[in-house]
Amino acid sequence: MTLPIRLVTPPDIYAPPSYEHVAIAGDFAYVAGQVSKDQDGALVGAGDAAAQAAKVYDNIAAILRHIGAAPSQVVKITTYLVDANDSAAVGAERKKFFGDHRPPHTGLIVAALGGPEVKLEVELVIYLPQEAATER
Repeated sequence: MTLPIRLVTPPDIYAPPSYEHVAIAGDFAYVAGQVSKDQDGALVGAGDAAAQAAKVYDNIAAILRHIGAAPSQVVKITTYLVDANDSAAVGAERKKFFGDHRPPHTGLIVAALGGPEVKLEVELVIYLPQEAATER
């Protein structure tokens, strides 16, 4: 039996030309790394990790709304930073977004991301029970 995979990009975030933002497979949704791009693909908050993180989590909120999920359904977060000094500012935005929900998180410091101005990227795994998925 082949598991159906549904690929989606919410209409209110930037649509990359070569992939979709979300893959829904079974009870889980896998979200591609999100950077601080606006709907037109322009980077928001160049040089400011906190501003970029705020936009990243705005985009994540749009993705969650689009697939009928809530932040409390996020089961795993991975954050990529190019500067370890940005960790506190980015972590503060993550905590603001999730409130009391504290899913497992992996933080990585990398040499570079999708462009010289991109300071962070965040990817997620979301739990989507099948009975809820059939209602979407």
